[in-house]
Amino acid sequence: MLVACVALLSSAEGYAAGAADARVYVGVGRADITPLTGGYKGGWACSCAQALGQHTRLYARVVVIKEGRRKIALVAEDLSFLGAGMVRDAVAIVKRRGFSERNVIDSATHTHGSQTGFMNFGTYNSVLPKSGHLTKFNITNTAADPTLYSFMVRQLAKAIARADDDLAPGAVGWGHTDLLRVTQNRSLEAHLANYGIKEPPGTGNVNQDPGGYRDTIDPSVDVLRVDRLRHGRRVPVGMYSAFADHGTVVKPTFSYFTADHQGAAERVVEATVRRAGHVPRSQDVVNAFADSDAGDMTAGIVHNGPAQAEWVGRREADAMMKAWRAAGRSMTAHPALDLRWTRVCMCGQGTSDGATDSTPVIGQAAGAGSEELRTIFYDEGLAREGDMLPADVGPQGDKVQSVRESGNVPQAIPMAAVRLGNRMIVSIPGEATVGVGKMVRRAVIAVSGGAGIARVVIAGYADEYLSYWTTPAEYERQHYEGGFTLYGRTASLVLRDTLAELARRLVTGKPPPAPYAYDPNEGVHPTGAGYGLGAKKGKASMQPKPVGRLGHVAFSWHGGANGLDRPVDRPFVTVQRRAGRRWRRVADDLGMQIVWSSDSNGGYLARWEVPLSARRGRYRFLVTAKRYRLTSRTFRVRAAALIHAVARGGRLLLRYPHAVIDQDWTYRPSFAAGGAVTFLVDGRRFVVHESRARMFAIPAGAHVVVPAGGARDRYGNTNAARLVIR
Repeated sequence: MLVACVALLSSAEGYAAGAADARVYVGVGRADITPLTGGYKGGWACSCAQALGQHTRLYARVVVIKEGRRKIALVAEDLSFLGAGMVRDAVAIVKRRGFSERNVIDSATHTHGSQTGFMNFGTYNSVLPKSGHLTKFNITNTAADPTLYSFMVRQLAKAIARADDDLAPGAVGWGHTDLLRVTQNRSLEAHLANYGIKEPPGTGNVNQDPGGYRDTIDPSVDVLRVDRLRHGRRVPVGMYSAFADHGTVVKPTFSYFTADHQGAAERVVEATVRRAGHVPRSQDVVNAFADSDAGDMTAGIVHNGPAQAEWVGRREADAMMKAWRAAGRSMTAHPALDLRWTRVCMCGQGTSDGATDSTPVIGQAAGAGSEELRTIFYDEGLAREGDMLPADVGPQGDKVQSVRESGNVPQAIPMAAVRLGNRMIVSIPGEATVGVGKMVRRAVIAVSGGAGIARVVIAGYADEYLSYWTTPAEYERQHYEGGFTLYGRTASLVLRDTLAELARRLVTGKPPPAPYAYDPNEGVHPTGAGYGLGAKKGKASMQPKPVGRLGHVAFSWHGGANGLDRPVDRPFVTVQRRAGRRWRRVADDLGMQIVWSSDSNGGYLARWEVPLSARRGRYRFLVTAKRYRLTSRTFRVRAAALIHAVARGGRLLLRYPHAVIDQDWTYRPSFAAGGAVTFLVDGRRFVVHESRARMFAIPAGAHVVVPAGGARDRYGNTNAARLVIR
């Protein structure tokens, strides 16, 4: 779950009008929030989800916008979830900069490859046993690790401060597009219940939705583009983006911390914006990716593994860049800016469809786990989606009540509505389904559309985490999401009504409702010491060997335990290529090509997955630890005989090997684009060249053969096997 924060500064209460002619100032920054190895990953909640190393760094990314006396900070953290107590502690550090609990919105990417063990309420630090070990594992609430919690708080504060320090005159603008055929509704039958259609789990069809497939998901990609003025020209420095997609493409069997598909989208966008805007190296570029109403949205059923996560992320990045370019046509230096914030207690209040519960309850259906990965309770036959009572029992409706969580999860939750230009950003403290998202958007537009609000952007997983939010109809079907809707059948109506009221008060210039007095810290504060400096020196234990493209080359050494040697905010493992007398960086562990692991004995293993386009030549590993520097022996990268030539209807395609789930971790295309193929046609030699096309025309002849090594992509990789076409 990733985090996106929004803060607003005006008067002491934050609601006075800013200067109408004030120019907008923008700034961006980030901070590394990757923890030590050996801990568990959040979201999967099973003991198989242990992180022994790192695939992608995890970050808090921040966009700060200031206009007159008002300031807004959009922060995005690569996390599965976070707590309001952590946000409160972080903004206390930067209080003098104008940030407080009342003017920060915090949303998440919801990557299930990030850490757990830092939540203020222990329920969300719990880890379940592996299959077959149900009676051998103590399933309890777990207190936050003080060192990890303190690290998270301080790094979040550092990210906000860096963006604040980066402020300069600029402009902002909104763009939007839709992204289809990437996500699906994983609880389709619960979704269909919104239309009075009741089907047993696993039997529904998207065509049963009156709007078809498109209506079963949230395809919205919303982007706030941020440019700054530099030497008389506008320079793009990033965006705040929102899209609904669970961070579950990479499964817990991949034993590395990873930002999942969101990490790929973030990095691809940042690199693309940097190139498109000719952004100088000294200027950071960020894509603060806030997950939206993704409670039942996922790409993680069809797609599996880190290489597929990069494919999904690239699709998201393409859509974000399309919206970013559209935003470039409507940039303004004077956006309307305002915010309303409150805190609401889930204390059994009434709604238009009955009262909520005042006690949080987990349903039996939640024990089954989601469609991406079932739990041990599902494996043991103890829980299934659709487990429900024959009739409603109080505020918890049809839920088969399994665990009463009184005192172990938040009871009061923060919510906010932010106006920025012609958009209204509303925060949801947890995982809203697409049905809840539609319900909230309709309610907010109903009260604010007449005041110039064109679209509502949902910042999900924001400010606090209170599991799931389902519509009353979805709740009664008791799928996984309904089982984890803690305060009962009508809880989402409190969410809807509160956000609509905040939006109404915002556009009419009225103050927000008084917040419920509540301490979200649960006694947890940043009191832990830092991680330490790690080993003074490292010693190589295995040297790299020659490698072909798409292969893996490894280097190992001995140092401090559990990744303690890794520096924060800068590369740890780098791959360099010899260029004349100099060594040039080609990849590092801030990107997506390198994985490294570290055990409790101080053993390190770094591996590089060589790209298709890597130049042939001499390479080496460089390890830059906190207190030592270590280089490997040189190794050679060569072109590889990895292509498989495939004949299809008079055309030839050059197919690359599929990525092996959990063993390969970078995206590679299915087919080569461009290259040359040598055909032997009735004993004569013909060469067909293509600059970028995927298909090569097969010459006519009675006997056509592609010899081994006869097919080459544009990087020089070849086919190992001879192909007889006719």
